[in-house]
Amino acid sequence: MKKAIVIGAGVAGVASAYMLCKAGFAVTLLDEKPAPAMGSSHQNGAQLSYAYCDALASPSLLAQLPGILLKRDPAYRCTLQADPDFLAWGLRFLINSTSARFSNNTLTLSRIALRSHALLLELLEKHPIEFDYEINGKMLLYPTLESCQKHAKILEQKRQQGFQLSVLTREEATVIEPALAHYPDPIASVVYSPGDAAGRPDVFCQKLVESLQHEYGLKTQFNQKVQRINHTKDRATGVSFRDSAPLECDTLVITTGQSCDLLPSKDRSLGDMWPVQGYSFTADAHPQAMQTSITDVKRKLVFAPLGKELRVAGLADIGQHRFQFMSHRFETLMQTAQAAFPHFFGEDQGPPKRVWSGARYVTPSSQPIIRRGSLAGLYLNLGHGTLGWTLSLGAAEQVAP
Repeated sequence: MKKAIVIGAGVAGVASAYMLCKAGFAVTLLDEKPAPAMGSSHQNGAQLSYAYCDALASPSLLAQLPGILLKRDPAYRCTLQADPDFLAWGLRFLINSTSARFSNNTLTLSRIALRSHALLLELLEKHPIEFDYEINGKMLLYPTLESCQKHAKILEQKRQQGFQLSVLTREEATVIEPALAHYPDPIASVVYSPGDAAGRPDVFCQKLVESLQHEYGLKTQFNQKVQRINHTKDRATGVSFRDSAPLECDTLVITTGQSCDLLPSKDRSLGDMWPVQGYSFTADAHPQAMQTSITDVKRKLVFAPLGKELRVAGLADIGQHRFQFMSHRFETLMQTAQAAFPHFFGEDQGPPKRVWSGARYVTPSSQPIIRRGSLAGLYLNLGHGTLGWTLSLGAAEQVAP
């Protein structure tokens, strides 16, 4: 039986391990953390936004760039760096901000998302794992008709791909989601996709790893940082560690941007990816809280119901290559959530149960890097940005030999 190694046990890595197990490989899953999904997948936004895989680089974001650089937009922070990689990434990001490139990038992501959705349903038929998964739909709240009309073209293109999308008035949307009655600001229109879902990515990874261990004999090694990719001539043959014996393989898949320094120089170029730091918190759901996933377009926040809890995520801090938790930025997230739904996040509700911050590696186009490496047997599945949870299975299918 051929052997495969997957580096990274987030949603991209666990999904890749799943696909390789199905393909008949003896798979070993590696991660430097002590358990699956302890990094970027741990407490992310939790929305499976199949109909909303919009690229980050866009004409609308480009128009906001002066305010972002002047720190007038609380949702975004951009710290300019005299780093060749950052400058190359930023230039390529600007190039991808045209209307044509935004549409092309978004529709490419949507095709991966459609496949990912189908694969998740297939997976759950065979592995009925519990991770608070629910097809609860999603709503985008637009503050003005103009802001919604700017997306009319891409909405129609998504409908042609097969997504069910409708534009509702506030009154129509509130019939479906009564929690909107507690939203204090004007809502000019709501884009609704009933097929979108939410679920806990960390629990998904943990449960799927357990299932793969039981059914396919998946091996795992945690608290293991790979020091080097081993190769003979032009073929990857395994990996080495600092304090344990090396592992051999026929196929090697790298799924975490933090491992890019392991790649051969031919597989790295200036501006391929850059980390974007986000924040989230999880709180007990108010009895009247939303049952539908919601994105507040004005505040750039996402709200995802997860069983008896509610996940709130947002902010995008770009520039620092080494991220750290910034208490004032987390406070911005809390204040923004309270402004959006004061009835659910007021002072009488108490502090959140869990807080999180993590860096997601983003490509200038938002399209993940899914391809063969320069060494035979080496595959890359990187750079999913904020869409890793949504794209995980569709992307992983493309790297399974």
